[in-house]
Amino acid sequence: MKMVAPNYFQFLCWLYGDDYCYSKAFFDDEALDELSGQERAEFFWGFFESISLKFLLLDKHQRKNELIRISSSTDDYVGPLTIGAKSFANGLDFISAWAKFDPQRAKNSYRLHDIFYGYHSHWEDILNLARDEVTDSSDITKRLRKWLDDFHYDCIKLSLINTDLTKVSKDEIGVWVREVEGYLTHIYVGFSWDELNSNEFEIFEKKKFNELCAEFSHVQMSKWIEWSIQDDFTKILGSKNNSFKQLSACHSRWFTNEHFELWKTIFTEQLDLLAVENQLSVLSCRPPYNEGYYFDCFQWWSERFRLLIHADNFPKHLIPSWTSIALQNGSSEQALPYVDKSIGILRGELSNSTLTSVEVKACHKHLESLLFAIDKISTQKGLRHRLMLQRFSTEPYSNEKLLMISGALSQGHFYDWYTPFNHLAREWFCYIQNHDKEIRLTTDEEFETEFYTAFACELSEFFLSRLRLRKGEKEKDGRYDSSQAIEQSSTWRQGYLKALAELGFDLNGKVHKTVNFTKKSDPDESVRSIASECYKAVRRHAKKSPSTQDIKRSIVAAEWWLLMCQRHELGLEVKHEEALKTRRNLMRHP
Repeated sequence: MKMVAPNYFQFLCWLYGDDYCYSKAFFDDEALDELSGQERAEFFWGFFESISLKFLLLDKHQRKNELIRISSSTDDYVGPLTIGAKSFANGLDFISAWAKFDPQRAKNSYRLHDIFYGYHSHWEDILNLARDEVTDSSDITKRLRKWLDDFHYDCIKLSLINTDLTKVSKDEIGVWVREVEGYLTHIYVGFSWDELNSNEFEIFEKKKFNELCAEFSHVQMSKWIEWSIQDDFTKILGSKNNSFKQLSACHSRWFTNEHFELWKTIFTEQLDLLAVENQLSVLSCRPPYNEGYYFDCFQWWSERFRLLIHADNFPKHLIPSWTSIALQNGSSEQALPYVDKSIGILRGELSNSTLTSVEVKACHKHLESLLFAIDKISTQKGLRHRLMLQRFSTEPYSNEKLLMISGALSQGHFYDWYTPFNHLAREWFCYIQNHDKEIRLTTDEEFETEFYTAFACELSEFFLSRLRLRKGEKEKDGRYDSSQAIEQSSTWRQGYLKALAELGFDLNGKVHKTVNFTKKSDPDESVRSIASECYKAVRRHAKKSPSTQDIKRSIVAAEWWLLMCQRHELGLEVKHEEALKTRRNLMRHP
């Protein structure tokens, strides 16, 4: 007792045995449990000093030689080690035991950083022995550095696989995951750029990853996957609306026979915890890519996305977002039934003046893809939706000269998707001309006339529909109220009548009959007056056979009137002389 009493380390060895300081019982001692992480680190480095005392008392040159001797020996330091080298080897064993057992404690207050880089750490002093000015040889320095780095990362691995994650906080799990990711990057050390991009390295990387996973418990694997999923969700849901959203590429590592089902289970659990809107944001991302599992994952991911819209709690206002995403991610067949409805919902939202600029831009962004899709289904529906969007827009499509507003340098406005009628007709005509050429029986000139006639008639059908009374409504004493008409704005009724007069098509008598009714029964005198003019223009036109060029001009003129009544309805100025110049210029090149 007198021999060991002054040295607590020797006292423990005498009382409990030489191996006690390397055991779990030592690190679980209740007295040590009361210490903070830094206090424990100071105490344990003090133990390291006692264990490695004979090594630490040597001068720098001697310590360097002992370090070289230890690093050169094989099979766990077996060999002709001196007393000093043996004491240092024991000290390293103590650090390994520290890295292994400290993370297992119920009261886990340690940080791995405290072991190697804390205030009382000897690790920096040990690393300083592996410098060229100490070793006098760059080759020896590299070898010592690699040996010490390998020991360091072996301790990290011991710490990671022995960490108890059952009762730790989310932040502590985050620290552990980042240390796991840091450990995995260690395998890149020592490889050239070409080697890192080789197939051999990819195989080596997967092997190391699988070896580490094999040593983790099911709880650790689950926590690692769960944290990475939650971290991705946070980034995706916290990003701005116009920023690129994507799952981290690291998820592809779970797409293997060993881990895919666990990842899928946890991902589903975490996804179901989110609100429907957030689920849509996550599922709008592309699924992680792994060549071997991409088809299975894509099928599962797409099915989750498709089922989302059928949920009982799926909000109506998210239908356009879901549909737009579906059109882009390969689910077009499932999206097509919702395209028509989505455009109608967006029209209602855009007519709401309380929308923020971000919400307005999102609506127009969706319309860009939705209108393109509906044009493929039915150009008639595409045209009618554009006309309705124009009617209920809270912003003008033209300036005071009735020149179309251009937005070449910005996005998120009507000009992302709105095309003047003459340009729209030309686009559709070229598309149909190129795709139906082999089955057409008419000449190109005849086909062009037929197409533009049909386009103008479709416009006329829409304008006419806006002048009729709502279903079940009838005039009283030869008059109806504006509230009974489908188009309740007298300004827009005037605009539609002007447009009908420009087009001139009677649609087998439907136009002149409806216009005549409007002329007699509309409550607004200005509407009745313009209806009278329209009636005469349509009757005159019925006796003519307009050329294709005449029809193109009439389409331009009809849109000009709509742009004018749009500005009047919004209470905006129109410079009539300048507007007439705009009209003349447009009519020259319809």
